[in-house]
Amino acid sequence: MDSNQIANTRPPLQLTDPFRASIDALLVVAFARSNSKNYAFAVSVAETADQYAIIPIGGKPMHVVAFGMNPADAGRAVVLLNFTATWKGTLIFSRGKMVQSGYLIMPVLECYMQSCSCRDTKAYCQSVIDDPHLERPQNISMAFTIRLSDAPRLKRNIEIDQYAFPCKFLSRYFRLERYHLSSPQDQIQAAGVQHGCDICPNFDPDQFRKVGVKVPQEDVFE
Repeated sequence: MDSNQIANTRPPLQLTDPFRASIDALLVVAFARSNSKNYAFAVSVAETADQYAIIPIGGKPMHVVAFGMNPADAGRAVVLLNFTATWKGTLIFSRGKMVQSGYLIMPVLECYMQSCSCRDTKAYCQSVIDDPHLERPQNISMAFTIRLSDAPRLKRNIEIDQYAFPCKFLSRYFRLERYHLSSPQDQIQAAGVQHGCDICPNFDPDQFRKVGVKVPQEDVFE
């Protein structure tokens, strides 16, 4: 069965409008015929994705593929982008907008696929952090204290709230703005859009929440 026959056997997911199709899909990729030796393989990957069609874009027939929200299609998307991202005329759409480079979005897809290999995706995606609302000194000076007394060292308990941070990928970039007018969840969602994490089916900013308290001890110096 050739590409045109396959394209006609599937219900279109508004592929005539890749921008709209990308809102409900994991990712939409459009690419034209190429002289690359990998062209035939790229087409075979596209044909097995959730939605596929050959449609005219700008007067030129383009392979348009919408990847579904599942690990298998995420894997197909990474493979296809590895081949087509540098081809002239390749277009990538996500969440109703065009993505400038496939290499910016592939790490997010790879992170998602790793999470899907875990029995509990939360064990991979989420981490427990100290209260990000706490004020932290900008400059930390180091000093040595010499105690000449034999009196027992005094200690006191300090309570630090613990929070679940919802995204392993985003955690390396995100810093909560304590006095921001938006909620922490909305700040995380906005940062996810900025760094492409919002395409991940597991991305849920509302999972940011208090999960407990830790009570470490610190020395009290008289």
